[in-house]
Amino acid sequence: MDIGRPCITGNPHAIMARIAHRATTRTIFALLLVALAASAHAASVYRCTDANGYMSFQDVPCAAHARQRKLDLHPLPAIGNPAEVAAAEHRAHAAHARSERSTRKKRIPRRRSHVKPEMSWECRAADGEVFYRHTRCPSSIPGDGVVRTGYAEKQSPGNTRARHNAWSRVRVHAAKVPRAEACRRIHSAGAAVRDGHLRDADVSTYDHLMGRDPCGQ
Repeated sequence: MDIGRPCITGNPHAIMARIAHRATTRTIFALLLVALAASAHAASVYRCTDANGYMSFQDVPCAAHARQRKLDLHPLPAIGNPAEVAAAEHRAHAAHARSERSTRKKRIPRRRSHVKPEMSWECRAADGEVFYRHTRCPSSIPGDGVVRTGYAEKQSPGNTRARHNAWSRVRVHAAKVPRAEACRRIHSAGAAVRDGHLRDADVSTYDHLMGRDPCGQ
C-alpha cells in the first residue's frame, strides 16, 4: 500500500462525478474571479454551499437554505503606458469634480444680496468749501469769513445784483457718496486742511461710546 496517497473508496461513478464537479466549480470560480477583477470597479462574489455539500459561485446573495460566504474582489491595476493611465485617471477625477460642483449649484441656489449700501452726502458750497453729512446737505450755508479768490471774482459788482461779502450765504450742491467713503474723508489725516471740514458731520464722544456714530469708529 502507498501510504503517501489518500485512499478513495466508494462507488467509482459517484467518485468521478464528485471530482468532475469540483474541477468544474474551480474552473467557473477562476473565470468569475478574472471577469470581476478585470472590471473597472470593485465587486463582490458569493460562495454558496447547499445541504448536499455542492458549491457554487454567483454575483447575487445565496438562497436562504444555503451557506453563504461573501468575497470582495478589487479591480486589477490598469495595464498600459503609465503616462496615459495617469492622464485618463486625471480626466476622470476632473469630470467627477465638475459633476459634483454642477450638482451642488443646482441643489443650492445662490442667494442674492438685496441689501443696499448705506449712503451719505458730499456737500460742495459755491465758495469752494467741501464737507460731508450723513443726512441731506443744506441748500445754503453762511460764509465762513474767508475770501476765496475764485468765488470773489464771480461775485464782483459787475456779475451780481446784490452785494456779497465773505459772510454772505452761499448755495450748496449735494451728491450722494457711499457711507464708507464719507467716513474715510471725514477722519482722514488731511481733513484738517480741507476747506469746509469744520462743517463735517461728527458725533460727540458720548454718542460714539453709546454706539450712535454712523461711521462706527
